[in-house]
Amino acid sequence: MGMNNLLVLNIMNAGIALIMGFYMFFLQRNTLSKGPGYWTLGLLIIGLGLSFRAIFPVEHVFAIAVFPILLTIGLYTYLAGIFKFKERNINKWIFIGIPILDILQTIVFYKIIPSRQMQVGLHTMVVVIYGFMGLIEMLRLSSTPKHLKKIFLLNASTYVVLLLLMLVYVYAIITNPNIDPLKASTIVIISHIIVGFLLIATTFGLLAAVNIQLNTELEDQLKSKIKFLSIIGHDLRSPVGNIINFLSLLQDESDLSEWERKQYLGILNTLSQSTFHLLQNLLEWATKSKYLNKFESERIDLNQVISGNIHLFKSSTAIKSINLQINEGNHTYIQGNANMIQSIVRNLVSNAVKYTPAGGTITISSEKVLNNIRLIVSDTGHGIKPELINSLFDFGISKSTKGTNGEVGSGLGLVLCKELISNNDGVIQIESQEGVGTKVIVEFPAVA
Repeated sequence: MGMNNLLVLNIMNAGIALIMGFYMFFLQRNTLSKGPGYWTLGLLIIGLGLSFRAIFPVEHVFAIAVFPILLTIGLYTYLAGIFKFKERNINKWIFIGIPILDILQTIVFYKIIPSRQMQVGLHTMVVVIYGFMGLIEMLRLSSTPKHLKKIFLLNASTYVVLLLLMLVYVYAIITNPNIDPLKASTIVIISHIIVGFLLIATTFGLLAAVNIQLNTELEDQLKSKIKFLSIIGHDLRSPVGNIINFLSLLQDESDLSEWERKQYLGILNTLSQSTFHLLQNLLEWATKSKYLNKFESERIDLNQVISGNIHLFKSSTAIKSINLQINEGNHTYIQGNANMIQSIVRNLVSNAVKYTPAGGTITISSEKVLNNIRLIVSDTGHGIKPELINSLFDFGISKSTKGTNGEVGSGLGLVLCKELISNNDGVIQIESQEGVGTKVIVEFPAVA
């Protein structure tokens, strides 16, 4: 009767693991987190091991030796998924080393020195170590998003139950050497119930975490799309409408003087550039998120970035008779994403041009200060009120003001700049005095 119960439990646990694994497989395709992928693999490996235990006789090598090896590999792959889901690094010595040690001890005590007590006892200790690590990780909540903390706390209680019962199992094997741990004794049946309980409770908990995470990501994406649509609707309508009006004027008015045509063409050029930069901001804002864009980092000469992008502003500075000065320092090498660094430079210079009056001066400087590379964009514009400086980097606060030539914007540029700078391990600071001008200081870690 006991053997029949054990067979039923093995079949049930194998079915649970495989079903959960396939369900997690379909779920993980909708999230960019790598955790569910590890859970999928772990569950399928555990399900395979339990299937061997259910299909083959108790004395068969697949039931005695292969099953515990697959269980260990599956459990530690599952635990690696928790680390990945929480965006923590996986320690290869733990997640690869412990399963390898379990494989070696299984071979030793199955083939070289046959001892079921030692083999099962040491394997159970490996599971106990897994339980301790899982419990610690479930209780490590400082970096866990608030909406997931309750899920991890509930899963922690599952690991507590697992640890207590597994420790009882180890104690029983050590103190009763006559017990055959592979036979269908009460303690073996209880241990299988524990494994089933762990699989169901933990997997359902982590499935809930994935669903909550997916829902949160979708809500964030929806909010971002609404923001982008509102910006496009508000900011593109006006400049595109003005471009159409000026083009119509140039086409329909045949008595315009050459001077007037040049003035209108200059305005068209300014409008086209500002509209182009706004579109760039929107596209880069939409794709720079760490969940949607895994960017590559490389060694960059900041001076080359400045010189490679400054020509974009020659026409707009010429129209406003702005004196553009560039002071390049030596050894301005940083580590970052080239597209992001270019976007930062373009946005900061574009802002300076926008708020500098005709005849003013914009200075772009690069220099090495201790272990940092500093980029400074200063202008002789009308400055910023002190109480507004802190709000310049907040997306939800309306702070955009018209430029000295009536240029309009969304206030998106500095918000984008701050996030791109942060993605490249930099910091940004603004110093401004009304009626005198503004200085934007950006610092990145220097590289050799």
